[in-house]
Amino acid sequence: MLCKTGLLIVSNPNKIGKILSKIQNNVKNTLYIQLLSTLSDPLGNFYPNLYNSWPKYSQTIFGIYSQAATHCKDLDVRVLLSGLKYNVAKIKTSQPIDLVIFDKTHSTTNMDNFITNRIENFSKNCNVLTLDSGDFEAPAISSNEGDKIFKHSVLGGTFDRLHIAHKLLLSEAALRSSDQVTVGVTEENMLQTKTLWELIEPIEVRTEKVADFLHDVCSDLKYEIVPINDPYGPSINDPGMGLIVVSQETLKGAEKINEIRKQKNLQPLEVKLIELIDEPNPNPIEEAKISSSTHRIRLLGTVINPIKNNEKIPQKPYIIGLTGGIASGKTNISKNLKELGAEIINCDLIAHDVYKAGKPTFDKMVEHFGQSIIGEDGEIDRKKVGPIVFKDPRELEALNNIVWPGIEKEVQEIINQSKSQVIVIEAAVLFNAGWERNCHEVWTTVVPRSEAIERLKSRNQMSEEQAKNRIESQPKNTDYVNKSNVVFCTLWPFEYTKQQVIKAWELLQNRIPS
Repeated sequence: MLCKTGLLIVSNPNKIGKILSKIQNNVKNTLYIQLLSTLSDPLGNFYPNLYNSWPKYSQTIFGIYSQAATHCKDLDVRVLLSGLKYNVAKIKTSQPIDLVIFDKTHSTTNMDNFITNRIENFSKNCNVLTLDSGDFEAPAISSNEGDKIFKHSVLGGTFDRLHIAHKLLLSEAALRSSDQVTVGVTEENMLQTKTLWELIEPIEVRTEKVADFLHDVCSDLKYEIVPINDPYGPSINDPGMGLIVVSQETLKGAEKINEIRKQKNLQPLEVKLIELIDEPNPNPIEEAKISSSTHRIRLLGTVINPIKNNEKIPQKPYIIGLTGGIASGKTNISKNLKELGAEIINCDLIAHDVYKAGKPTFDKMVEHFGQSIIGEDGEIDRKKVGPIVFKDPRELEALNNIVWPGIEKEVQEIINQSKSQVIVIEAAVLFNAGWERNCHEVWTTVVPRSEAIERLKSRNQMSEEQAKNRIESQPKNTDYVNKSNVVFCTLWPFEYTKQQVIKAWELLQNRIPS
């Protein structure tokens, strides 16, 4: 049975990769890691005098997180720092420990005493597991160069879906600080050039996760987590800061910060560059280093917002609403879903049919807009209706009030007669028309604004201005994403879109009634 939270007591940090995959089979959510180096009785200090300053732990911590990236991709791994920096009596964690894992064999008495005397927060039914990591291998120790400790360190970033690369940066700042760490968390105005920025967590969530991690791994420091709406934040004004921790992609930003500090007669910050960890198994469209962008790409096709059970809708057939902005790739998604076995109801096609001569909607449109909208063939000419409704919001609303009920009625008739297990209602206006009330789930597809504009120019022969106006007239991507359960992106080659749809379809099979 999986426990919720584990604590790994490490005496052989270079070899924990050997046991981490086994630990993942025993721990569900969080794995704390405590180096045994500074914990004395009853288990002893396995290599005293190697770490004569806090920054000397840097390489060892990097190695632990690197191994965790490969072997524990589904766990929230946290290397505890307080026991390394300070002479603490007990290991403190915010979450109670359900399972203590030792990487070498100890006597039962010593292990029981260790849990009782050295772990502050363990559950009533805490279990013990021993996994031998093999022959001891001395850890790498950081050189004397760069071992300086600073009173106040700073770093910044998006910190979306806090991952191991973030934890390295945050841990390095905490390791090299004696008093305070300031973290700048980027606000939305700085995010829109990032891949799938629409899936980035709200700043309140990102800020809370950064604070939770730092207070958990090293509760002895003061932390200031601040929102920033420019690349510099408080680092260009605070004279008390001494160190800035950066990755390769933010190094130029640190150099610019120091230029500004010099202009303000402030002491330049020392820069600590942290090597990021390689993504263990990237595909061609993912980044080579562990990143939030890759994490967001992997969310495509999964449930990102909870599915609310609508008891007013019959469980069979299972109805999915598929929506998204113009030129976002809905047709391609529908094609893939049809190949997988879904029945597709295209509301665009129904709209063309619903106001044909002889149908109730035809009469209502002529009554409202007049005979001038009828073409030579006796049918309503959409090219004559367009100029009327797109220049007057009230007329557009009138058109929608006439056409949408007719479409909804046609869709419901198709559903009532269908024998399909899954029906997909493809509708750009799904939310505007309120049709999500008829769906068990809503799926949406997005592409960057620039990509949608290029597609409209190429596919619809629109001018740049026409394409931009069409994009601006519809809801933003974030509006679609926030109201949807599953999200796709068709920015990349068709094959990757298909992979997203297959993933979504396979996961769907576990949710629909058998």
